Amino acid sequence: MYRKLEAAGSRFLALFVPTLQAEAACGPQKTVNYSSCWQCEAPCGYWARCKAICRDGCGCQVTTCYC
Repeated sequence: MYRKLEAAGSRFLALFVPTLQAEAACGPQKTVNYSSCWQCEAPCGYWARCKAICRDGCGCQVTTCYC
């Protein structure tokens, strides 16, 4: 009985809570190469060249440091 009540409550709450996909807020992925990245200072000891994945409206994530 409790499980049925819990499932009914979840369905009821779902009517009032909007669902969003985070992907919709960001643009398409682009691979960008930078000549110096501060994110590479810890692994390399200096601001090294890097490759990053960037999305319009969401920023960049450094994926590779070229020490």
